[in-house]
Amino acid sequence: MKKNIIVCLALILCVSSYLHARTLSPTFSIRYEDFVNSTAPSAAIGLKLDVDGDRYTGFQVNSDGTDTRLLMGWNWGVIGVGAIDVSAAGDGSDILAHYTFGVGYEILDGLTTNFEYCMTPDAVAADIANNANADTRLRLSLSVSF
Repeated sequence: MKKNIIVCLALILCVSSYLHARTLSPTFSIRYEDFVNSTAPSAAIGLKLDVDGDRYTGFQVNSDGTDTRLLMGWNWGVIGVGAIDVSAAGDGSDILAHYTFGVGYEILDGLTTNFEYCMTPDAVAADIANNANADTRLRLSLSVSF
């Protein structure tokens, strides 16, 4: 009897997981962190979870690991909440809160461009000298979702 209950619960779990499955996509982004002052590109990777076709959530981290954020988006808008490492050595000894918000446009299926306003409100001049990305800036990115 106990075995039948366990098998039944496992079957219900599998069927319900299949019915409520969402699309989880890896993403790769080419970013221009402060495209007004510099056109030096950087890269970011992450995961994007489609919630209902119009909304999504996920996370991204840049290639050197100093900028990590959680994403929440809908249709054309995106909000990011994360942390940025502003220490001189990049060793994680000075981490500050980091916020982004902006708009995105899906050029093709899986190819999106984003324009975001990035801010680190607690950054002081010494933090900005260590990591220029701690300053308030405009970010332009091109993202590919697989």
